[in-house]
Amino acid sequence: MHWILVFLISMAIVALLMPMFIRLMEKYKFLDEAGGRKIHEGYTAHMGGIVIFLGFVLAFGFSFFSIKYLVSGFEVSSFFILLAFITILGIRDDMNSLSPQTKLIFEVIVGLCLCGLGVRITGFGGFLGIHTLPVWISYLLTIFFFIVVSNAFNLIDGIDGQAGLQAVAVFGFVCLFLWWMLPSSIYDKLVGLQNPYLWLMITASILGAVAGFLFYNWQKARIFMGDTGSLFVGFLIGIIIIVCMNLNNKYPGRIFGCEMKSRLGVILTFFFLPLADTLRVFIQRIKKGKSPFFPDKTHIHHILLRVWGFNHAQCAVTTFAIQVFVSSLFLFLSLFFNDNILAILIFVVWLLYVFLLRFLAERKMKHNKVINS
Repeated sequence: MHWILVFLISMAIVALLMPMFIRLMEKYKFLDEAGGRKIHEGYTAHMGGIVIFLGFVLAFGFSFFSIKYLVSGFEVSSFFILLAFITILGIRDDMNSLSPQTKLIFEVIVGLCLCGLGVRITGFGGFLGIHTLPVWISYLLTIFFFIVVSNAFNLIDGIDGQAGLQAVAVFGFVCLFLWWMLPSSIYDKLVGLQNPYLWLMITASILGAVAGFLFYNWQKARIFMGDTGSLFVGFLIGIIIIVCMNLNNKYPGRIFGCEMKSRLGVILTFFFLPLADTLRVFIQRIKKGKSPFFPDKTHIHHILLRVWGFNHAQCAVTTFAIQVFVSSLFLFLSLFFNDNILAILIFVVWLLYVFLLRFLAERKMKHNKVINS
């Protein structure tokens, strides 16, 4: 249970450092001003992702002594240098907004480097009859995946507590997968960046850091993670999901002794809601003749706030509950269906999500009109 201790250390570091960091941001006027699409009030400190990153690195450093025989210093240092680079990119964007093209170029470069370290989608585990991917397709698909996941996470970061709770849901299920579902026999068999114990420590470190951040990001938030945090945490989500898919492909997880038939799809559902909502919003914008990247207020949290009258905390808890329910559902379904069937079921659940969100929103708006008339 060493990973639980790492989680607690990471959470404590962030919880202790964050008040000092907030005062520092307020002193030097690094504040996020309300207005436009920003739905908070007044001025709020941001770039909380810096403290999340510090807590994550320091807690992992504590755990590294127990796993250094499994990985080389070069691999670990290279991995953390790339994460630091992504964090610095987010800091730069928070201080003086970068163009989307500039951010994309740097994200592609980091993605290429991660692929070079071996963190890439290597195969589909039999989905659509595909087992192993050619290297060039593997690189392209992995980089595309990093960009999609990091941007989907950034888009879900629209209200107090929501991005943090979504990250907790993802990393919580990943910890469960790495600790409980994977065969224990592979922990000493695999070395380097393929070792699941390494990733359990990494996941526990970031889970604790985000949990510590939530103390100060809950309604009414004293600080936001900013692009500094959303870019870094989003990239790390993409990395960890790919690692778990590769592990589950070679060493299928087990739930109460029963082997999971799904290799990829079940892991992807750990990040279902941000991906599902981003896809829904993009399609909706395209249907209206707008660019999919055109900013608006049609994400699920905007609908819950505007139509249902939820506050930020209620929205965050609602979206968290949806994510936990979907992940739990597909963990159960993975015992019975392979990825060819599970992909269809994921699409059906996405359609249900889109239909129910629209139906309930329209029904609530009609109800509100009747009351106000």
